[in-house]
Amino acid sequence: MSAGRNRLVRLVAVGVLPAMLAFVVVHALRAGDGEDHRGRSSGGGDVDATGPAEALDLTATLVGTRYQREPTFQVRQERAAVSPPPEVRDCRQFAAWAQREGGVPAGPDPVHILSLHARRSVDVQFIGVVAVPVAQPSLDTQGPWVELACRDAAPAATGPPAATSSPAATSFPADDGPAYVGAQRHVLTAGQAVELPVDLDPPSGPDRAFPPGIADYYLQVRMEVDGVEQTRELRNGTGYFRCCGRTTFMGFQAARYEWTLSPARVLRYCAELRYVDRPPPRTCAPREPA
Repeated sequence: MSAGRNRLVRLVAVGVLPAMLAFVVVHALRAGDGEDHRGRSSGGGDVDATGPAEALDLTATLVGTRYQREPTFQVRQERAAVSPPPEVRDCRQFAAWAQREGGVPAGPDPVHILSLHARRSVDVQFIGVVAVPVAQPSLDTQGPWVELACRDAAPAATGPPAATSSPAATSFPADDGPAYVGAQRHVLTAGQAVELPVDLDPPSGPDRAFPPGIADYYLQVRMEVDGVEQTRELRNGTGYFRCCGRTTFMGFQAARYEWTLSPARVLRYCAELRYVDRPPPRTCAPREPA
């Protein structure tokens, strides 16, 4: 009887106890490894885990057209004399407000601002920016249309068309400014935000960068982020961008409403012109807002 108990004790000691100890050790090691992994993830952060696709926030804003030295829009006449809200204090804010009111940037080629925000240190190089039209709406039955513009300095009361131009607004890209980001490299640190004016590339070959007339479109941006090429599609919020209106034709210039926002708000009205050969001097005068 005693010999049987001794054999049972030896069997437990040799067979069962080592297996139990091994189970406890393995379980402890796994728990420690999990805690260590979680500690490294929370300490180094999601920054280290962010790949090229998530490393950069990118949006686009339509601010005007290529050959306009100030924001100029084709708008319905009843909207042109309406004073912008008090929070609109410069021409860039004016451009955003005018588009919300249904204005279409006037001119041949749109100009956009690309806004970049780095979630971590990142190396960005743009390859090309292309407009992809989705529709060409007709506005012929929605007029009459006039020209709406924003100026940074009050102009003289009267003058020929050439005298209506002013130096480019500091918040609005001019045609002689740096307005192309292709083949440029931008090294950003974590949290850094930059804004870059950009011209459009033609979709292929000798094609125009933007179709004639008014078009609804989105932007297709090709770039390299940390050496990895990617393509992003940018829209105007939840909708599409719309450009480009026209207010001057052979023998006709639409009426013009010019807003100066500072130091005091002033609206100037220039009557429409109809002519055969050369446009006559345009007469402009202050007007009370609607």
